Amino acid sequence: MPNPRSLIKEKHERYQVDLLIKELNRRHRSTFEVVAEPDPPEAIIRSGRTTRWVEVVTAFWNEAYARDLNSYATLGETHVSVGNGPFLDMDDEFASKFVVAVKSKMEKKGYVPFREQYGPGYLVVSIQYPFLDAHTFQCICEEWRRGRVDDLGCFRSVYVTFRANKGYRVIRWKPE
Repeated sequence: MPNPRSLIKEKHERYQVDLLIKELNRRHRSTFEVVAEPDPPEAIIRSGRTTRWVEVVTAFWNEAYARDLNSYATLGETHVSVGNGPFLDMDDEFASKFVVAVKSKMEKKGYVPFREQYGPGYLVVSIQYPFLDAHTFQCICEEWRRGRVDDLGCFRSVYVTFRANKGYRVIRWKPE
């Protein structure tokens, strides 16, 4: 029997891939669709003769918030709340988690074979942070500039997804 938490993760990643495909198709008037799900990467996508690949990573506010969301969504698990706080320096804490998540993917040697076979892929970062605003993105950029990334060139671009209004928004993130 599959692990219930793994099923939630798989559904979340498929949803994130679908969000990216909709955005790419809208933006480029393409017809990308999933043709394989090897895991990793999450998906191989194709539009006409163009084949690309997609990897998804989730950036959580912190470990307690990740536990809160996952325990709430997973059938058979008791919900474990993030707690009452106080919460301090939340944007800085999230920015650090975001940079660690992106850096881990950009430096991962396991993606080199996919880059060699299909060219650079797309990295989708699912933002799970309830206080996201323009200041948060400033903190992310500041944190990014402070660090060093040994980018292996496996990703042609990074897209972030986040809740906005009653759905999700997808934007291209260009690390500075």
